[in-house]
Amino acid sequence: MLKQCCDALEQKSMTIAFIESASSGYLCSQFSIYKNSGADILLGGLVSYDPSIKREILKVDPLLIEKFTAESAEVTQAMAEQGQQLFLHADFVVACTGLLKPGGSATVEKPEGTFYISILHDGSIYNYHYFILGTALERLDQLTENVAHSVLDILNAE
Repeated sequence: MLKQCCDALEQKSMTIAFIESASSGYLCSQFSIYKNSGADILLGGLVSYDPSIKREILKVDPLLIEKFTAESAEVTQAMAEQGQQLFLHADFVVACTGLLKPGGSATVEKPEGTFYISILHDGSIYNYHYFILGTALERLDQLTENVAHSVLDILNAE
């Protein structure tokens, strides 16, 4: 799925950038490994693992983080929207938060393995919520596939 997504982005001369938290740059690295992807589709990324980066660099409202937690759909969407200001030339801005491993804002309702993705494209925002089982690496690999599938779906809907 990832290769198909990278190929489709390249064929349409579109670019992608990532604003990551839980995935710590993994999505960006995975989108960089295919032929020409670094030069042709991947603009870059920002890892905002600590909430201070979300507040200070991305300018996410601290009250939003306080109300919903740093790992939430609301904060993820704000990260994508603010990420567009950092990556002005990106056709797709993908933001990710979640709970890769124990800790953070995990609750019974939001357990470890919960991820939020917001994809900003052409003025529209697409929000996704996943629960992924497995080891941390298995979760990251599945998350990458989910993101690639979602971007491809958006591309194919055009």
